[in-house]
Amino acid sequence: MSPVTALLAGTAAPPAPKLSRPSVGFPSLPGVGRAALAVECSSRPQKKGTKHHMKTRPKKTQPWDIKRRPTQYPPLPPLPPDWTLVAASATVDAEEASAPAAPVLELAAAAAAPAAAD
Repeated sequence: MSPVTALLAGTAAPPAPKLSRPSVGFPSLPGVGRAALAVECSSRPQKKGTKHHMKTRPKKTQPWDIKRRPTQYPPLPPLPPDWTLVAASATVDAEEASAPAAPVLELAAAAAAPAAAD
């Protein structure tokens, strides 16, 4: 007699139900049973961008590449000043000079006028 026929005839005991997942991590309390909630952590947490890059970036394996350092450039020359102070005596001398100095004087006078108003 096959197990299915015996089950239908009622002479065999039904098989025990199999658990689809083992119950690991659920503590059992005496008199209460299993706890209602359990915390499960991910086995593969998502990494942040820089951490992932440092873990998966190409590694230097060749000796010539390991000893290679970033390029060293010479320092830049100093920047020109943002503005130049023009003295009052220089404005008189500049008026007597050629025409290209006139726009500079106009800018200097325009810059000095709001400062005098304050």
